[in-house]
Amino acid sequence: MLEVSASHRTSSSIRTYFAHSRTTQVPFPRLRPRQQHHRTEKLVTQAQAAPAMAVEQKATDTAPSRAAIDAALTTEFSPEQVERLPLKVTGSIPAWLHGDYIRNGPGTFKGMKHLFDGYGMLVKFSFKDGNVTTQQRFVQSNAYLKFIERGGKLKYNEFGTARPALESLPVIAAGLLGIGQGFTDNATVNVFPSNADGSELLAVTESVRGTYRMDTKTLATKSQEKFTDNIKGDLNTAHPKLLPNGDTINIVVGFGDSYKVVRQRREEHSREEIAKIPLSQYPAPSWIHDFPVTKNYVIVPETPIYFNMLAALTIGSAPYVQFDWKPETGSLLHLVPLDGDKSKIRHIKAPAYFAFHYFNAYETDDGKSIHMDFSNFEQPEMLNAMYLDNMRASKYSVCPSPVTRLTVPLSGDGEATMSKLMKNDAEYTFSELPRINPHYKGQQYRYGYSVSSKLPASFGNALSKFDMQEGTSKQWFEAGCIPVEPLMVPSPDAKSEDDGVVLSIVMGADGKSFLLCLNAKTFEELGRAHLPYGIPYGFHASFVPAQ
Repeated sequence: MLEVSASHRTSSSIRTYFAHSRTTQVPFPRLRPRQQHHRTEKLVTQAQAAPAMAVEQKATDTAPSRAAIDAALTTEFSPEQVERLPLKVTGSIPAWLHGDYIRNGPGTFKGMKHLFDGYGMLVKFSFKDGNVTTQQRFVQSNAYLKFIERGGKLKYNEFGTARPALESLPVIAAGLLGIGQGFTDNATVNVFPSNADGSELLAVTESVRGTYRMDTKTLATKSQEKFTDNIKGDLNTAHPKLLPNGDTINIVVGFGDSYKVVRQRREEHSREEIAKIPLSQYPAPSWIHDFPVTKNYVIVPETPIYFNMLAALTIGSAPYVQFDWKPETGSLLHLVPLDGDKSKIRHIKAPAYFAFHYFNAYETDDGKSIHMDFSNFEQPEMLNAMYLDNMRASKYSVCPSPVTRLTVPLSGDGEATMSKLMKNDAEYTFSELPRINPHYKGQQYRYGYSVSSKLPASFGNALSKFDMQEGTSKQWFEAGCIPVEPLMVPSPDAKSEDDGVVLSIVMGADGKSFLLCLNAKTFEELGRAHLPYGIPYGFHASFVPAQ
């Protein structure tokens, strides 16, 4: 594996307007000589964050404020915060919460068209004795560095932002032929510990190349992951599943190839193929952003959202970013035993559905079926709603996505059946970025948490807690705000499944962010840590307990 030390990447070798007010008219960072790395890091401080615009927001308003939308979808570069910045806390943060909450997501939307396109930045909140500090740094991916070097012009296509076909095709062709990088390695989606003591993180996206090792303490980029195996495929999911023994499971795929379920041992750089599943709509794979895992099975969800090959190559268009929707084909759920017994692989038909994420999946006590719980969209219009121009203009009403369960038979010839879990979906309407108590992954569980909506809304503007047994929900809402993924952190001496806290980075109505801490049981606010600036809209997070 090729190791690239932090001092030879350019996180702090960038002279940017980070050292100036956000009103300074500098369109993008300029590269500094690499030898100035350590000296320039300390230039990035609290003072570089510009004050947000003041805004008046009525308590009855359900739409995010203009200041919140502008700050969440900013085209400016969020300032790198290398040194720990102490934050003002109102209310109280439990003293038992000791460790680091780290979230991945865009640090800027400059030059981008879609919410999934911004260049990755890790944001960290460190907790100790009720106090909170923060740091944030860009992931030094090749895509990000090329964007800076090229004066704000893409080298690699992003999810919904592409270069002209004549410029894109040679890059994509080089990747498909194995003689260069064809897909972006912009690691902007997810982050989780890569080793047992949590001192190293993996920042990931949906391309195999977009896997970066990061230092937990400093958030410095250490190296790009270089897999030493021969498993082919340019794409994987952005949600590898951590097993109790420390192994991770993922799904790798390529155009005109197959779905490969792979296992990676902790701290190793090679992957083992567990199973290979043919594409049902060859040569186009289904877009699989996330997938469920139970105690004994990996479920490969082949839903009818398929890559449009011409759009993927930038020589055509597709109705949903770069995808076709084929509900007439239904869904196929491929059940792959974790023990690698290929003779026990099952292929189960299911109704057509579209999902970004899954709450959880588990095998029933009688061993007859698997329950898969997820946020269910009837069709993928949400992908178009997330074009930045649509979001800034609040063009779309929020897309309903009720909390739904698929019951998948483990024997016989039956098909999967679908049912709603909540008694009143109107209480939340929209459910996305779902999380549960991490100790209950792959097991029977009761509670889930997600971003939700208080209507009328064009954004996820609230957070909800769901009781999967009773079919009821609770909601947190604050006028003018934009919350993101609620991460459940269980108490170290938890007496029940919902004994702990829920953490979410919220864009305030004034365009400044705060870290919200809710009681996971009552779903009432305990406290919040206030930032002097806004953090752009982000995605997924992990909590690393202090060692």
